Parts: sequence; C-alpha cells; structure tokens
Amino acid sequence: MNIFIFGAGKTGRYLTRVLTIEGHEVTVIEPNIAVCNKLSAQYDISVIESSGIKKEVFNEETFSPCELFIAVSLVDELNIMACSVAKKLGVEKAIARVRNEDYDTLDNVADLTALGVDLVIHPEKEVSRELVNLVTHPNAIDVYELYGGKLLIVSIVVKENSNIVGKSLVEINKLYDLSDMRAVVVEKGLETIIPRGDYIVKAGDKVYAIATRESVDAVFEIGGFKQEKNKDIMINGSGKIAMTIAEELEKLGEFDVKIIVDDEDDAELFSRLFPNSLIVHGEATDIDILAAEGIIDMDFFLALTDNDEANMVSSLLANHLQVKKTVTLIEKTDYFPITKTIGLQRCINSSIATANAIMRFVRHGNVLASSTLKGIDIEFITFRIPEKNRYVNQPLHKIRFPSNSIIGAVVRNGKTFVPSGKDMVEVGDEIVVFAEKASVVKVGKMFAE
Repeated sequence: MNIFIFGAGKTGRYLTRVLTIEGHEVTVIEPNIAVCNKLSAQYDISVIESSGIKKEVFNEETFSPCELFIAVSLVDELNIMACSVAKKLGVEKAIARVRNEDYDTLDNVADLTALGVDLVIHPEKEVSRELVNLVTHPNAIDVYELYGGKLLIVSIVVKENSNIVGKSLVEINKLYDLSDMRAVVVEKGLETIIPRGDYIVKAGDKVYAIATRESVDAVFEIGGFKQEKNKDIMINGSGKIAMTIAEELEKLGEFDVKIIVDDEDDAELFSRLFPNSLIVHGEATDIDILAAEGIIDMDFFLALTDNDEANMVSSLLANHLQVKKTVTLIEKTDYFPITKTIGLQRCINSSIATANAIMRFVRHGNVLASSTLKGIDIEFITFRIPEKNRYVNQPLHKIRFPSNSIIGAVVRNGKTFVPSGKDMVEVGDEIVVFAEKASVVKVGKMFAE
C-alpha cells in the first residue's frame, strides 16, 4: 500500500518504522531537514522536505500513487486542512491526528468528514482508553482490545504460586479449559518467543494471552492471581492525558481518586472540573507529600506529567513505598528497553497508542488491521481469508507457519473463538495472527493472497 505521512514527529517516525517493516511504500512530508536525512538513512522510503501545504508538493502528480494519507503534524488545523486537500487530489482515505477535543462538539459547524477526514484520532483518548483497561483489569501489565472488546489481549507475570509453573502448555491444557484463551507470546528477560505446546512455563515469565472478554478473568486465575477490587487511585499530572483519564474515572464512579498537581492555577482548575476527586497542590517527587497523602494505601499510582524523567522517578518512589501497581507515561520510546530493568512494568506512550489506533484503520486487500505490542518486536495482524487461499479447509496443525508466528483467534460469522490444531479456516474467516516483525511479510503472503 502506498502511504503518505504528513509530519515526522514521534508519532510520524514510529508509524514510518512500523509501516516499512510491513512492506508498505512510505512517503514522509516533513519540514525539518535533519529529521528528513535521518529517516532517509534509516528506512527505504521517499522523503519530501516541505512545510505547510504547498502547491509544489500537494498536487495531482505527487499524490497520484497515494492510497492513504496520514496527517500527524503538531498542528490540528494543519492536519485537517492537509487531509482535505489530499482527498481533493484523489486520495482514497485520510486520517488526521487531532488533539483538541472541541472539534467533537462542532458537528453542526464543521463536519470533519465533509472536509475529507475519514478518521480522527485523539491521542489523549487512546491513552485514556488504555489506562481504563489497566485499572479495570488490575492484574494485567498490558491490555489491548480487539473487535470492540469482544477479544482482549492481556499480559501477566506468572506468579510462583501458580499451578502452571514447571508445566508445558500441553500439560496446562489438560488441567484447565483453555478453549477460549491462548498463550501467544512470552517475554523472558530480553528474549521474546512465540510459545509452542512443549514450552515449559516458569515463574516470572511475562505471558501474553488472547481471550474472550468472558474468559479473561480465568487467565489471571491460571497465572496465580486472586480476584481483587482496586478502588484507590492517585494521579500525578495536570496535562491533557491526566485531565482525560480523570474525567473518565469520574464518569465510571467506581474509584476514589486523588490528583497531585504542581501548579497552583492548575490545582484550582482541577478542583472545579473534578468535584468528586481530591486535588492536592504539590510535587509527586516529594516523598513527604506522597506519604502525607496516603500513597501506601493506593491501589494504583498513575504518573502522567509531561516530563518522562519525573514520571519515572515518581513511579519508582511509589514502588519504593510499596504501592500495589504503577503506570508510567513515557513518551521517549528509547526509554522502553530499560523500564523493565529498573522495575517499571506498566508503561504507556501516546505515540504508540495513536499509531496502533491508526494501524487498526490501515486496511489493504485482505489485511484488515495490525498493531504492535509495546516494547517488543511482535505484531498482531487481522487477515480476511480470501477465496482460493491454499490453506482453506486444512487443519491448522498441518500448516507450516513461519518461525515465531501463531494464530491467536478466529472470527467467523461474527462469533469469536480460539482455534485448536484440528480446526480449519474457511473462506471469509477473520484470523488474528501474532508474528515477529521479521515474519510479518511471510505471514501476509500466506493469508492475504
């Protein structure tokens, strides 16, 4: 698929990386020459050095190959206008990242669809959705939704008291009913593998499982976790992400929320906006303030300031004070490899959340959607099985998959299920495949053609 990316900030660069790995033809439009040169050196892509919307770039000749236009510059209005011009130039689909949620309330004044925007992505809403999933599934390290939440991908760290420690996946299948769930990825330190039936589970393994929403609690139970109700949440931060999740938590009405805000004016604003939350004016990196506000009684600590380093330090302080669970906003993806080493398990990133939301919309041929698992080189891709596919009506155990790839789930006639080796795929099935990035192209040739 031929894709144009307008803006090469953190989100644009991350999208470039993911899309090129998947084999798409990518063109990046970016005004910063240093960023253009770096992208050209890193990836086999086309780069256009240009700022704004200029006729020299936005013309029918330049845009004739473009099938999908993604606008992720820093300016909302520029993203919307760029999408509008791209659609007039014949682009089939256009996506705009828009941070200002006021556009949601302007349907009668400015219909973004009429302006040419097929999909609007709000980064803060995407991160907030991820945070809500984490606090409502407190035993999970990561939570991803598929098919509107009918399927969930959750990751857990297997506890020593779990009955599955020391057993192979085949043996575990005999102990528990795993018909609605499957282990699809395992992280062991710096190693990431797609497990097979002979894999022996060890305490401390980080296991990603795909499951129906109804059976996801069983995943936690099998991993050695007890059902628990988490109610007390402390948030540090006063930016858009902190504001969005505070609003969502007040709507849910299930949590007691404290928000630490370091700016006095912001503290007053939050007090007016969130009357059901307790607002504290202070620094979350001050251990005395954390102790005075009862951090040791918190179930969750959410570090959501605009400063990555401050978020990491405050989360480490919360860990030191034995808060049950912390979630850390880290916008610099270069930090992700060290987060596990220093003890920060639950980390979120708005660029990755935004990119994953966009990738769910990137449909080409029989590839319906794709997303990445944070911090590891694993993608999960949804394919629709076409007519005359050579694997139709073959038992899955007879299909030779590329190394480090596995089918996690099948959607047939609107119903989701986790297939066994005896099951067969049928024409029109939608299958969710997990694959190491090196195997993505091979898997695509198997099921998308």
